[in-house]
Amino acid sequence: MKINLKQDKLINNTIWSLSGKIAAMLFTVLLDIIIARFLTVGEYAEWVYFFSILTMLFYIGWLGINASAKVYVSKTAGVTDRANCIGASLILRTGVSIAVGILIIIIMPLLSVHLGYPDKYPELKTLLQMSAFLVILNSFTEFFKEICIGLEKYKNLFLISVCEYGGYLLFSILTLCISHNVRSVAFGYMISGTGILFLGMGILQRDAGFRYSHMDTAYKEYIKPVLKYALPIAVIGLGSLVLIEMDTFMLGLFSTKAEVAAYSIVKNLCSKATHVNYALTVGTVTSLSVITAENFEEKKREFHKVYRVNLWITIIVSAALMLIGPAAILFLYGTKYAEAGIIIRLLVPYYAMQGISNFCSAFLDFRGKARLRSICYVSIIIINLLLNYLWIPLYGAKGAALATDLSLIPYTVFVIISSFRQFYKRNKQ
Repeated sequence: MKINLKQDKLINNTIWSLSGKIAAMLFTVLLDIIIARFLTVGEYAEWVYFFSILTMLFYIGWLGINASAKVYVSKTAGVTDRANCIGASLILRTGVSIAVGILIIIIMPLLSVHLGYPDKYPELKTLLQMSAFLVILNSFTEFFKEICIGLEKYKNLFLISVCEYGGYLLFSILTLCISHNVRSVAFGYMISGTGILFLGMGILQRDAGFRYSHMDTAYKEYIKPVLKYALPIAVIGLGSLVLIEMDTFMLGLFSTKAEVAAYSIVKNLCSKATHVNYALTVGTVTSLSVITAENFEEKKREFHKVYRVNLWITIIVSAALMLIGPAAILFLYGTKYAEAGIIIRLLVPYYAMQGISNFCSAFLDFRGKARLRSICYVSIIIINLLLNYLWIPLYGAKGAALATDLSLIPYTVFVIISSFRQFYKRNKQ
């Protein structure tokens, strides 16, 4: 009976997580198609170039706090303990977000002249000024989602994801209808992010049981460990932003707008495809966070089962991208982005490695091994930057795709071996 209840919970968590990720993926891809069709190729290229910079700023704004808070919240017991942990994390989140936002307002407009403004990207300076508010709002959105994962509140995670990405779609369409320019999309994101800020705080109070009145002075004891564990996660985040956006950013600097637009379409599709894998990860990995001598064999079987399911998902999605991806791009985006159909097949290995490594990485984080994998993640930064610098000027988007694939291989091998060793070492004891 107990096993059946655990299985039912695992299935329900996965369904809610998967539903949220599918909705987010569909909303994001649909919005990307609408933006590409509303704007010219040059304007669309400017948006995706800015968004690559914005995504990197998102990772800097997170500073690992959200993921660290998730891990600590998942291990809390009792109303006061939970309130202290969430309260301490929220204080850290607020302070870091405001500090990063101020730095962005000061620094990024000054850097705009070195990033293609005003000759290549005439709206870039204004967009970078707006990015400070977008980063602050996004840091809280991700904080609420990570807390929901840590507490296994997957219905709330679904609600936040649907409202977030549905809001991006709805409000961006409305602002684009008012004015067909790049800034309209950024305004749409700001409106949606503001709504999620209020929604997230309401969920913390209503469903997570968080009240400031439940806190006591012991909340201060959480600030240092949450911040300390956030640092290696922040390093991993820097590696992630290099892997996810550095290629688009460098294409924006060194290549044509047409190359930037085509590559961004493919990278966006492949990145969103990993949401299917991530949904499985989110729905299952929290239950693997605590492994004891008593539950070791049960957790080992559960880990292997989820790993196999994730592997099959990766194989099926990879085959779909390879076979129907080019035709789907032509149908959805139009013939002016035909080159993207060629690039997508070059980026399928990137999706496959991301799909497999994300599950293993999340498992290692919950096992307290973030520092271990953060060391290996540095290899992604070095390899990706070097290969992009060498190949983008020569091969454009195709060079960026190959650089992305190759840079991920060492890290993927490392996290797979490390995650399996968590059970192998116990067997040897």
